[in-house]
Amino acid sequence: MKTIDEEKNVQDVVNNEDKIELNMSVSDFDMSVAEIDSTEDIDMKLVSYIEKEIRNSFEYRSYVQYLKDELDLTKCALLPSIDVKTTPVTLEFHHFPLTLFDITETIAKSMVHKAKSETVSCFNIAEEVVLEHFRNNVGLVPLTETLHQMAHNNAIIVPINKVNGNYKEFINKYKAFIEHDKLDRITMMEAYNDSDDAQQYNNDKLKKRIVNYNIEYRKNKKEEDENDV
Repeated sequence: MKTIDEEKNVQDVVNNEDKIELNMSVSDFDMSVAEIDSTEDIDMKLVSYIEKEIRNSFEYRSYVQYLKDELDLTKCALLPSIDVKTTPVTLEFHHFPLTLFDITETIAKSMVHKAKSETVSCFNIAEEVVLEHFRNNVGLVPLTETLHQMAHNNAIIVPINKVNGNYKEFINKYKAFIEHDKLDRITMMEAYNDSDDAQQYNNDKLKKRIVNYNIEYRKNKKEEDENDV
């Protein structure tokens, strides 16, 4: 344990520490770049831009509505008692085991590779991503808004057997353009996410604890005096 003098010396060093000023330049994705001619152009900003365009597109919103209306996916996968038909909650679709970012990046790489010397437009990439959704080649899990956030924060484990869509078909089709660490991660999740340990983890996270409060109502002095009259 440090003495008072030692702690003071440490604090003096901290206070007198040389400060370094860093000048950083951060740029947004250039939306005027609509054509891609090299896989080197497929970076985080580009993929995020295309992903945003997909989510905001009429086609993608129509697909989500199709899942609810035509395929009757209206119940939360982890809390099946919650059905948007009878409960006023927001039901969202969690891309799993590949995220929408992963899917968009993979398709972009594949299309640019196949195009060779020709350019590929961001619009065409977005269109192909939506088409893969309609082909049922994308893994999706219906979750409430809160559970969806928990899934993204790794606060819950999404069981593989709750996935809708043939994500394995997508992997077989685009395997050459998916990073090995992502494929390894999916293999691990397939082996673990449906296990008893994973189920118990979710149960501990999702179970409700009901606390009973015994409240004793006490009259204030004014009320007691009025009642005594």
